Amino acid sequence: MNSSASNITKKEWAQVIALLVGIKIIFLSIFFFAQLYLPKKEYPAESWMTRPETRLIDNLANFDGAWFIRIAALGYQKLTDGDYDLEQETKRLWVMDRLGYEDGVERKFAYRHWPLFPWLIRILAPVFKGSYLYAGIFISTLFYLLLGICFYQLARLDFSPNISILGLLFLLVHPAAYTLNVVYNEALFLTLISACFYFLRKERYFLSGVLGALGGLTRIEMAGILVPIIYEYLRKGIPESAGLFEPFKKKNWALAFARLYQKPSQLWLILIPLGCLAVLFYFKMLSGSALIFTEPHMRSVFGKVIYPGQAILLGYRMGPAIYLKHYPYYLVFTLVFIFSWRKIPMSYWVWVASFWLVCTLLGPSGLRHPLLIIPLFLALARLVESQAILKYIYIIASVSLMTFYAVMHINGYFVW
Repeated sequence: MNSSASNITKKEWAQVIALLVGIKIIFLSIFFFAQLYLPKKEYPAESWMTRPETRLIDNLANFDGAWFIRIAALGYQKLTDGDYDLEQETKRLWVMDRLGYEDGVERKFAYRHWPLFPWLIRILAPVFKGSYLYAGIFISTLFYLLLGICFYQLARLDFSPNISILGLLFLLVHPAAYTLNVVYNEALFLTLISACFYFLRKERYFLSGVLGALGGLTRIEMAGILVPIIYEYLRKGIPESAGLFEPFKKKNWALAFARLYQKPSQLWLILIPLGCLAVLFYFKMLSGSALIFTEPHMRSVFGKVIYPGQAILLGYRMGPAIYLKHYPYYLVFTLVFIFSWRKIPMSYWVWVASFWLVCTLLGPSGLRHPLLIIPLFLALARLVESQAILKYIYIIASVSLMTFYAVMHINGYFVW
């Protein structure tokens, strides 16, 4: 652990805030000029996103954002049953259209979106005079700022100020970082898991458990993050120089269980998986199926779990819209995964490795999923910090793609 981690200076915080505000202004400028001067997507059926009356601020709730607002306003059951007046709710919420109303399969997409974010929108909507949109924008903006703070605090436990701020920059200009600046739950989720891991590292187990449980109420990916959390707990007290499988030796298993008796507060970590389990129980109560959220999804891009080589081949056969978008970043992901060995804390490498394995088995799973791998950005920053050419090539490429996908998203083109 970095000995200077607890001594983050005012100058460092000023840099963090300046970076967060600067990137936010850049995104808002991109959204503004893109909607003003570039064409919107044309859909065969009427879509609220591309109506002439739709404002820029409305388009901040495109795609998933609309679902969060619908869930907040109507609830899962009423929304999926179609038990509402479409014309009335369109006037009230705007983010409604006939496709989602008439198509029972489409309506089940509500269950893809886990409940914490829409619950928060519903709670805060009265503060904004009943506007679910404004409540969603406020929450996502608030957690965008908190994410920067939590990310930097976590990074400084192990890395220098230069690597920490560079890692934050890489996160904020990732090609899918438009999701941090619209009514999506990425900013909320990343804040919760960053804070969860930070307090785990600081041995404040109650806060870690509560924040991890809230993360489980936010996204299914929290189930995957249990892997590095468990590994971090088992590895506690073991030198970083020790091998990857050192925590699984018999003597270290005994020590891990002994710590529960020595410090019972560690039992608060049991709260972390309860968040995901609570969502499953909630969905079971609402719909009769705990796994209803899987119905609108294929299990992967290809509809099944497949071998790594097969994933690459089938992705190529799906055409350039898939492989030109997903595979270059998947290649970067793979290279960082390989070359970050022994460059970042072992539990962080396990975090990167477990998500890389999932993406590999299921096929490269879109731009948004790598955004959820906090250590990926720290590993990348660690690798290119002293490589000026590589660093600037990556920043230029990432910012260019970030701009392109932000323009597409705000104008109603689905970016997957």
